[in-house]
Amino acid sequence: MKKFISAPFGNYIKTNKTISVSGSWTIEKRTGRIVQIAKTLRYTKRGWVNKIGLRNPGIEKGIPQHEDEHVLSIAGIEKDDWIKFSDKIPDNFNLEINMSCPNIDKHYTGGIETFDPTSREWFIGKISPLTTFKELEYFINVLKFKQIHACNTLPVEKGGLSGKELIPYTTKFIKHIKNNYPEISTIAGGGIYTKKDIEYYQDIGADHISLGTVCFNPLKLRKLL
Repeated sequence: MKKFISAPFGNYIKTNKTISVSGSWTIEKRTGRIVQIAKTLRYTKRGWVNKIGLRNPGIEKGIPQHEDEHVLSIAGIEKDDWIKFSDKIPDNFNLEINMSCPNIDKHYTGGIETFDPTSREWFIGKISPLTTFKELEYFINVLKFKQIHACNTLPVEKGGLSGKELIPYTTKFIKHIKNNYPEISTIAGGGIYTKKDIEYYQDIGADHISLGTVCFNPLKLRKLL
């Protein structure tokens, strides 16, 4: 079982016990990250909520920072973005395709099929809690994701919610994939704060785990690692 540090935490946390996911990168830079963090990142009774919206300096800055064993998370928010990503990113880079930031109006799939999954150890589709099984079938059979990361933050009134409320959604996807697509590796994310949480996801069939908001607490993160 591999332990991933999910984006954006993977931009800053790199250890020999984990695989860091950097990004999520977009084609063009999206400014205002610090302002959006200050304005929208809040801890609530339901969990962490943010409306950062993929703020980043752009893929041209992300590529030189990439390390071979880690993963680039990328998000297409304009129609031709995936074609541009495919032209810019080397064929051997590990990728996570971010299909679902709740703070972005549209996500396009056209052009993802231009990537060659066979040249990459990790070609991950990161899905929304609201992804349908029909959409999941398309992601696996047409877009050829080798791994599915379930799941991204849950859309709520003030942005994207992470934490324990994601567990039922992640559970649903892990069980469905294991029952219907046993050849696909699964990465479970959402509500992982203790070793018992990791054991739970292992018990339902998850192949790997992704650590996100627990990274706000270095002591808890250290215990998990």
